[in-house]
Amino acid sequence: MAEFVLRVLRSDFDECPLSVTTLWGRGTARFLNFRDEERILDEGVDPWTGESMAPFADL
Repeated sequence: MAEFVLRVLRSDFDECPLSVTTLWGRGTARFLNFRDEERILDEGVDPWTGESMAPFADL
């Protein structure tokens, strides 16, 4: 299974074997358990992008 995930992340198949392409060719992936995800969300940060979730934070 780990080899399959690694091959998806590296785009090592002729075409994406999954029905979604969110991981296809990403190169690396990040694991967050639900506690860390909730903690980061509570801080107002998108846990997957690292960007602020405040609508006018960059103004």
